[in-house]
Amino acid sequence: MMVLLLLLVSSGSTKPPVERASLPDDQFLVIAHRGASAYAPPHTLTAYELAINMGSDYIELDVHMTRDRKLVAMHDSYLTFQDTEQAIADVTFNELQLYMPGEEFNERNPRYASPIYKQLRVVELEDILLHFGDSVNYYIEIKSPHAYPGIEKELLHLLRENNLLRGDDVIPKVIIQSFNENSLKAIFAMEPSIPLIKLYSFDKEAHLSKKKVQQLKEYASGVGVNVDSVTKKFIKSMHKEGLDVHPFTVNEEKLIRKLMKLGADGVFTDNPDVAVRVKSEQSSLDAD
Repeated sequence: MMVLLLLLVSSGSTKPPVERASLPDDQFLVIAHRGASAYAPPHTLTAYELAINMGSDYIELDVHMTRDRKLVAMHDSYLTFQDTEQAIADVTFNELQLYMPGEEFNERNPRYASPIYKQLRVVELEDILLHFGDSVNYYIEIKSPHAYPGIEKELLHLLRENNLLRGDDVIPKVIIQSFNENSLKAIFAMEPSIPLIKLYSFDKEAHLSKKKVQQLKEYASGVGVNVDSVTKKFIKSMHKEGLDVHPFTVNEEKLIRKLMKLGADGVFTDNPDVAVRVKSEQSSLDAD
């Protein structure tokens, strides 16, 4: 009797493992890298709106935290403005408004340059979420989390505040990615309903050891890898373990078609219009 009681107590004290979130099957995702960043200044409302109008499945946002703890959509951890290189972590949001992403875009992209872009400024994540609400899907990268203690908690707070973590959508409303494993695990511990993507950059062909894959499966729903490292063998090995593969950054039509044939589950692209067209054409072929 005592043995049975001990067994019951011990079994009751062991919590079942929390399952990682799933991504949709047979759904090739067009992820607008920093918005439609080939045609408009990256990480601006203009770039995101353009990406949505082009039919993107997700808009991708790189998130940093300012000195006054505002989450902002930007790619780099450092910016040069006022003739000085400054870390995002060291400046306030108001100070960031002195940086003009439109001017930089116009200089680098004369074909798509516009005087209107000079008016654009860095945008708070909160303003992006308020602007689009739940009408779009968000693919968020936590950049340099070691520089921003507490960024994971603040990000989840904003997502909950904007009712984006309901979990009843066919395609997840939010996906979060990072190169930082600890940051993703922190998100998983607080909100396991969000699909998490572990980012990798390989010098040669993409490969993960069995041990690393088993560790990944404890929290991640997939991997994001540099496109020049992707092989059919790697994609098949990930799928075998229930992990999706999202290569970055893919702008050429021919390469998008190739990745679809290899079995990739989506692509990050600066040219979402091209990827959407290829996806639509492939869907028509599959239906015939």
